Amino acid sequence: MATFTYVCALALVIPFLPFQVLKFGGSYVYAGGIFSAFSAASFLSAPLWGRACENWGVRKTLLISGTLTICSYYSLFIATSLQGLYAARILAGLSAGWLIACQTLVAKSTDDEQRTKGLGLLGAAFGCGFASGHILSAWLIGANLAPAKTPVLVACFVSLLACLIATSIVMPKRKKNSQTLAPHRWRNLLSMFRVKSLAIIIFIYFLVSLLFHGFEGVFALWIEEAFTFGPRKVAGLLAYSSIIVILVQGGIVGTLARRLGERGVVLWGLVFLLLGFISLAIAINIATLLGALTLIAIGISLNNPAIQSLMSKKSKSQGDGFGLLQSLASLSRTIAPFGFALFAATWGGRLLFVIFACTYLLIFFAITTFSLLSKKA
Repeated sequence: MATFTYVCALALVIPFLPFQVLKFGGSYVYAGGIFSAFSAASFLSAPLWGRACENWGVRKTLLISGTLTICSYYSLFIATSLQGLYAARILAGLSAGWLIACQTLVAKSTDDEQRTKGLGLLGAAFGCGFASGHILSAWLIGANLAPAKTPVLVACFVSLLACLIATSIVMPKRKKNSQTLAPHRWRNLLSMFRVKSLAIIIFIYFLVSLLFHGFEGVFALWIEEAFTFGPRKVAGLLAYSSIIVILVQGGIVGTLARRLGERGVVLWGLVFLLLGFISLAIAINIATLLGALTLIAIGISLNNPAIQSLMSKKSKSQGDGFGLLQSLASLSRTIAPFGFALFAATWGGRLLFVIFACTYLLIFFAITTFSLLSKKA
């Protein structure tokens, strides 16, 4: 429930952020960069939050992160300039430790056989939060309320509710680590790159995240250009995708992991992503658009829990492992929106989606040809 409310607050503000950047005089590149600002800050803070989960416990990490997140939404609420928008999103990125805390809690509460299912259910909670947030955001915008203010104010109250839920539900960690935050933090993280299996998992996760977050960064503005959809319809499409994520991660991914192993789930996720971006590149009406979004949602819903489960099984410190994955995901969100928005503005979104599909195909063949992931995984 805490996960659901945190994500719901995040989803409330996503659909109109690019449009708000344009309102304050920013270009398409700056509109993509508003997501990069959040991600760059999260890239820097994620390893620290991962270590905080190990040392302070999940409960305290959730409360500190949640309090800072409330402050970030209030900063967004009072922002009156492009600089103010960026500052608020940077603070939100620095505060995003709740994501790592939720993943760490699930990993510590499940055994190896149930971990993919547990992370899938967590992903379903994320999907429910995104769907609810996007639907609520679409309603608020559609009700002719101030789209730059009202959803953000609601997000503040939802984040406060998340903090209260974390206080009452998540139990404090009983055995505290005697280490401080500083010792061995970077040594632990760097050591993961020296383990071949972990390095492969990290690289695949980063590359898949890079492409997917590039898609997220250009989606709203590409939809406006290709289909003349405004922020309300964009929110509706994002809500639809979130519902697909809920169905897949809440009921399918765990079963597939038991039958196919994490490696098989990752490969099927890549196939769906490949087909989804090919479909998106040729989409000409709402039916083909919805079909493409369905395939993409299924693909990322299969891929992420399987990769995260592999990381939790092979890394010695689950908090550090999830912190590293989240940091790399944030790095991809930092790089992708700026670069891919610039590419889409120059060459068009459809060509960009073809390149995405080709890259997913290359990852698929690399895994199957060179056995980059163990077949037992």
